[in-house]
Amino acid sequence: MIISAKPTPCRGTLSRFPLLHWTNIGRGYRLACLCGTAGQLAHGVMRQKRFKIIYLELTNACNFTCDYCPIDQQTRKKTIMSSEFARSIIDQIADNDLTYFLTFHLMGEPYLHKDLCALTGYAEERGLKVRLLTNGSLLERNRNEALFKNKLTRLEVGFRTPNDTSFNMRLRGGRLTLAKYIERVNELIDDKVRLAAKTELCIKFFIRSHNAAIGLGDPYEHLTSREDNLKLARLFQAHTISTAQKYNVPTDGWERLPVRIVDGEYPIFPGIFIAFSRIQDFWVREQRGQGNGNGYRGFVGGCSAAFRDDFGILASGEVTTCCVDYDGKNVIGDLRKLSLLEVLESAEAKRILRSFKWFIPPTEFCRECRGGPTLLNSIAKQASTIAIDIKDRMAPRKQYQSLRDRLEE
Repeated sequence: MIISAKPTPCRGTLSRFPLLHWTNIGRGYRLACLCGTAGQLAHGVMRQKRFKIIYLELTNACNFTCDYCPIDQQTRKKTIMSSEFARSIIDQIADNDLTYFLTFHLMGEPYLHKDLCALTGYAEERGLKVRLLTNGSLLERNRNEALFKNKLTRLEVGFRTPNDTSFNMRLRGGRLTLAKYIERVNELIDDKVRLAAKTELCIKFFIRSHNAAIGLGDPYEHLTSREDNLKLARLFQAHTISTAQKYNVPTDGWERLPVRIVDGEYPIFPGIFIAFSRIQDFWVREQRGQGNGNGYRGFVGGCSAAFRDDFGILASGEVTTCCVDYDGKNVIGDLRKLSLLEVLESAEAKRILRSFKWFIPPTEFCRECRGGPTLLNSIAKQASTIAIDIKDRMAPRKQYQSLRDRLEE
């Protein structure tokens, strides 16, 4: 290895060693180096996990029918993965040290799986940090406490619907109201504070897509309303503070934290976060039946999934490129027939990874995803995804470095 005598810029500070930085050196390894002249350099090699997160779909069934999710456009048979099969996949992921984080959704509501708590505990015992995303409709005290007991790392509630208009579009003929929905999230916060659970909570809302932010896309105001989002975020903040006071937990000035909308997340109390993410307009169009090859496909575009930072495993055991592939159109292998490593080392997985390396969408579904309903929208999306991907390659969003740092404290 040749080391320059000039000061060497490196990326990403090691939290426990403030003078050390990481730089990529290829083949899945990174160099820990002390930035400075050659005479000052000290280094060591550390194995880097192959993926940032893996999506393991326990079921593709859901009790909600959301306006922003193409749940009704699936042609896949609704199924629930057996617990034995799920454990075997978890074992393959853990044995091969493939990822930092595991999540139990792609489509579907993981709370519909009867062994969710046990599978969460099993994955955590195998050294995989579980980031569980739920729509929040099935939250209840016994399940909350069981997940906390099984050492769930992080529970994310996709609240997403901050008003009656958007919430009523989620229901499948059920009787749940927005008020009751809010109450269930508040009870989750109460359980977290009361039990002093280490599990992080995160309540998630939508903001406009990049294209909508510059006037080239539908803002989906019923889902992204700034006024409604702030109202709900402040409500959850107030409830968190009052709950802490009820259980004599010091608030230490957290009640003075201004609630704001950002492209990202921030804590409103230790271990409790509010998050805002950009709406996936491609999924909204698919759910509304506006996809199916309509619009203008993207012929270039960026993507950090597709076997680079992450990939998905469907409830059937089939392996696909990403969490956006709701109908399994990009399936490249089946874990009922092959091992996970055999799928990941297949020619097709390598082709897809190589194609996106050069910003070329490798499949028809990828081209539809990177496109848009109008020519201008499509061009803007292709350009913006490339810009985002370039930024990701320099400072990956899915590294979840702040969360990893908190877990090491």
